[in-house]
Amino acid sequence: MSVRRALEADVDRLGSLSEGIQRLHAEGRPDLFRAPDREVLRAFLAEQLASGAILLISELDGAAAGYLLAEISARPANPFRQASKSLYVHHIAVDPALQRRRIGQELMDAAVAIGLAENVDAMRLDSWSFNTSAHAFFESEGFTPLNVVFERKLL
Repeated sequence: MSVRRALEADVDRLGSLSEGIQRLHAEGRPDLFRAPDREVLRAFLAEQLASGAILLISELDGAAAGYLLAEISARPANPFRQASKSLYVHHIAVDPALQRRRIGQELMDAAVAIGLAENVDAMRLDSWSFNTSAHAFFESEGFTPLNVVFERKLL
């Protein structure tokens, strides 16, 4: 297994991996998430790659096994908060058939290395309440809850 920065040539394979996680979200909250559309996901990932986002791919025996999409976010101090620089993980997905083979851990390790090289003070991510298996993984990676978002539906 290897983890590296994704290239434009990887976008089709990344789009395929993204379909699975998008499907999970669409099934968990169909009122918020759209059903996966491979071309739309592919175009989104290509745009992210072109804009300089951190896009990592994990390969196992030449096949795409997982990916991680992140960005570095720097916020200046304001009257309420200290200045901060964090690496924010927007997506992490592993092919369901390949889960529990350290692919997610390797992707996170590569993201940590990037964060350390960029002198970030923390890695952050969010996860939907229905994705409890992801919560267990994030906790095993040393993440702890930071903020709770409440929702009250009106319609």
